[in-house]
Amino acid sequence: MFVNLTRKSLLALFLSSMVFVAIAEDAKDEKKEDEKEKETLTEVLDKKDAFKGFVDIYRDKEDGSGLVVFDESQLNKPFLYFVSTVDGAVAAGTFRGQFRGSRLIEFRRNYDRIEVVSKTPRFYFDPEKAISRAAEANISEAILLSTKIEHEEDGKIAISLGELFANEDLHKVSQTPSDDPKVEKRRFKPGKLSEDKTSISEIKNFPENTHVVVRYVYENSDPKVDGGNEVSDSRYTTLQIQHAFIKAPENDFQPRRDDPRIGYFSQQFDDLTSDQTANYRDVINRWDLQKKNPGAELSDPVQPIVWWIENTTPVEWRDTIKNATLAWNTSFEKAGISNAIEVKIQADDADWSSDDVRYNVLRWTSSPRPPFGGYGPSIAHPLTGQIIGSDIMLEYSFMKGRWIAGEMFTDGYASLNDGLQGDERMNCSLGHALNLGMMFGQYAGMADGMGKIEEEKLLRQSMAYLILHEVGHTLGLNHNMMASQLHGHDEAHDASVTQGILAGSVMDYPSVNYAPVGREQGDFYTEKPGPYDDWAILYGYSEALADPTAEEKRLSTILSRSAEPQLAFGNDADDMRAVGRHVDPRINIFDMSGEAVDYAQDRFELIKHMAGKLKEKTLVDGRSHNDLTVGVNVLFGEFARQASVVSRYIGGVYVNRAFVGQAGYTQPLTPVPEAEQQNAMDTLSAFVFAPDAIDEMAPLFAYIQRQRRGFSGWGRDESPRLHDMLLGAQKNVLDHVMHPNVLIRLTDTTLYGNTFTAEKMLANLTDSMFKADIKGDVNSYRRNLQVEYVERLIAMSGLEDKSKYDNFAQASSMYQLGRVADMVNKSRGDQATKIHKAFLKDRIERAFYKG
Repeated sequence: MFVNLTRKSLLALFLSSMVFVAIAEDAKDEKKEDEKEKETLTEVLDKKDAFKGFVDIYRDKEDGSGLVVFDESQLNKPFLYFVSTVDGAVAAGTFRGQFRGSRLIEFRRNYDRIEVVSKTPRFYFDPEKAISRAAEANISEAILLSTKIEHEEDGKIAISLGELFANEDLHKVSQTPSDDPKVEKRRFKPGKLSEDKTSISEIKNFPENTHVVVRYVYENSDPKVDGGNEVSDSRYTTLQIQHAFIKAPENDFQPRRDDPRIGYFSQQFDDLTSDQTANYRDVINRWDLQKKNPGAELSDPVQPIVWWIENTTPVEWRDTIKNATLAWNTSFEKAGISNAIEVKIQADDADWSSDDVRYNVLRWTSSPRPPFGGYGPSIAHPLTGQIIGSDIMLEYSFMKGRWIAGEMFTDGYASLNDGLQGDERMNCSLGHALNLGMMFGQYAGMADGMGKIEEEKLLRQSMAYLILHEVGHTLGLNHNMMASQLHGHDEAHDASVTQGILAGSVMDYPSVNYAPVGREQGDFYTEKPGPYDDWAILYGYSEALADPTAEEKRLSTILSRSAEPQLAFGNDADDMRAVGRHVDPRINIFDMSGEAVDYAQDRFELIKHMAGKLKEKTLVDGRSHNDLTVGVNVLFGEFARQASVVSRYIGGVYVNRAFVGQAGYTQPLTPVPEAEQQNAMDTLSAFVFAPDAIDEMAPLFAYIQRQRRGFSGWGRDESPRLHDMLLGAQKNVLDHVMHPNVLIRLTDTTLYGNTFTAEKMLANLTDSMFKADIKGDVNSYRRNLQVEYVERLIAMSGLEDKSKYDNFAQASSMYQLGRVADMVNKSRGDQATKIHKAFLKDRIERAFYKG
């Protein structure tokens, strides 16, 4: 008994001592924690590398963790937040130099946390009106991120560097899924963001800018679509994204109002206290160019726009690039500012990077899959429109004979505007367009034996036009797809008339102006700003008057010239590149001259001429057939683009945006005259739908062979899909002229002047498809086209399925089906023709039977 008690006592004593030790250890740990918590912010920061600037950043030397330190005075003040791509992957939706977006943000304190808040500045309330007291009603601000305050001392507040940047809270880096299931199925998906692999890779700090580059790493263990050769392993994708905080400008910059008659990028504001139907207070994006000598007729600016030519730029191109950039100074001189733009060259050993927002840089890359030929974005203050910085990205492939369209037309025509699809339609894809035009010019020159001088002129004018265009974007100008209407189609080839100005503006996507057969070569591209450009710069940059009333009168006087033919304007929002879209055929890409249909006729004849010479000029001993293959695709691509241009005149409406009462004012909507629509229809019939549409190319078909490379042709039919090639171009035309929008427009416009009715158009179309074949054999191209046309008529009629078309179009299509049935009723022709006609007759009868 005594022993047992002793053992129990000893056990109790032992346990008690253990508890005491544990308590003592806890107390010791708490003491250490207290000592740690007592460590001042200054002491914490002393142990880290300092990156001082606009917003101070400190980073641990060993593990890379860090702190972002704000001065209390910086809270609740708007910063300009700007995101760009330092290096990307085109398959992942981003590329070097891409401006991904900007917005105003504020850092706000919420107890022991800092919140990053974004609020839309779009809505304006007149402070003199009582309703302005409700200015915050039903406008949701976004809390992008909330993070705990790590340290605080003497008005300094520190938050985690990683929690601020190493995520997608501030900015969504990964691609948004497409609404189109087919596109989404083909899209490369990098996967989910890896928290372990994502890290801060670089910090750069300046007095008014703070830049943080983040290496975002995405993981997808089982990618269904390959990212391409430029993605080393499709399971792991790395993107380098730069986040920049920029101090909002503090100056006397005066915003200038936007106007629908002129084309500037803008900041849009809705006046919610206005009683106007168009309650807009939009302002244009422009640089802060103030005269050194206010009031002088001509003066240098206080601070010019300085462009740097990046040291990656090929030396032999630098003079052309510099001269094209400086060419804009002539427009600024007309606005009263001399030497508005300066150009410098980045030294090979420069200690600054092109990603630095403080520098405006003309940059070059040579990408495996070029996303553009040229791209000229800018950053503008969301409240005033003041442009703060800009870059121009240029692709080396633009100036080389590299075929950059997505697919060969001879592989089976799929897309008219290769390189100009999807979101890029609203961005700048001029480089792709110029690459296609330049290659057409080079192959045309090869066929005609173009001399070295003309070849160099083509390259120089192409480069100059690209630079002029992209610099124009950085000055605030958006596209002007109506500018190529300046000259008649004959005058466009006369260099004594054009004198380096083929279009009203350099902001268009024109066709390469290659001379027709038998004509002397003129200018290939515009190589200096046009009259519209001068006018636009005058509006945007001329010195403002101090008196608001007088200033408004001055601006209105400038804008009142908008109806002058050389100042014609229409941007991407109006253009006709997509089938059935918008109305004015003059606002388009790949066209040239104010007589675009006649110009296209010359181009079709030139293509026939070139096709006859291509084989002898491209097949060289010791080389493969790849040059000829690309040449056929270059020719046919131009064929398809010109067919598209011509088709847009059918069902077109000329738009005039002049304001009531100004010079040149007419009714805003005028249907394209019947003679012009008929000319377009006759051109399509003669060159696009005709039985001999591509006969001149036929001798080339057996030689269309890509150069083999390893197993790159795996799963691909090596023989060219020639029927699909032609039918694809024809289908693109039919997609437009038989579009529901075009059919109802043809009918609607009869109420205000159109005489080329939907009934006439469809009758012409049926004649184009069948009349040439009534008494003879129907070749395979025409059989293909006729089946396509009949299927479209059946779909339009609603005989088998519910129609998407208006009642008038349904009635007309049913009538045309009856006409076609009569035309194919006679079984003349060879065996293939008889089978074809029997098929069409049966197909139409089945449709009527079902109906």
